[in-house]
Amino acid sequence: MNLSKAISFLAVLLWGGLVLASDSHDAHGEVHGGLTPETTKTIIYQAINVVLLFGALVYFLREAVRNFFSSKKAGFLAAAEKSKAARQAAEKEHVQIKVQLTKLESTADESISRAKADAAEMRKQMVAEAEALSKRIRDEASSSARQEIERAKNILREQLIRDSIEAARNQLSKVSSEDQNRLQGEFINNIQAVQR
Repeated sequence: MNLSKAISFLAVLLWGGLVLASDSHDAHGEVHGGLTPETTKTIIYQAINVVLLFGALVYFLREAVRNFFSSKKAGFLAAAEKSKAARQAAEKEHVQIKVQLTKLESTADESISRAKADAAEMRKQMVAEAEALSKRIRDEASSSARQEIERAKNILREQLIRDSIEAARNQLSKVSSEDQNRLQGEFINNIQAVQR
């Protein structure tokens, strides 16, 4: 509070006191129409006392009050700076967290697409391996079947040859000497016809 404001405040107080004192009542309720010299003197002494009190308070407490309010102001400014620094740190951390979150979201999408691509590639590879194995099994089965067929044919041929030889022996043993001579003659005639 500066000095002019203090003097204005004091003047208003004193003026109010004078106005109240001008309309005084005595003990019987009679109104006296003005200030008595004694009342005026008392008011002036009280005003001087109040002015001296305020002057002494201002003089003696000026530095203490100024220091108190300066320290409060410095404390408030320091708190405001601290708050501002904390706010800036929080905003910076918020931005970093947002960046990390965005990065995680983008890498999550990338990881999912990479995993899907890997799964598709693995599926193709497994299908190709299964087809190759299936083809190899079919080829081996076909080869085994051909070998078994050939072996069965050979066995049947051998059996047929043995049976034919046995049947021929049985037929030859039944052929009479007369039939044998006739057959030999026909055989010789056929050979001579071929040689000509």
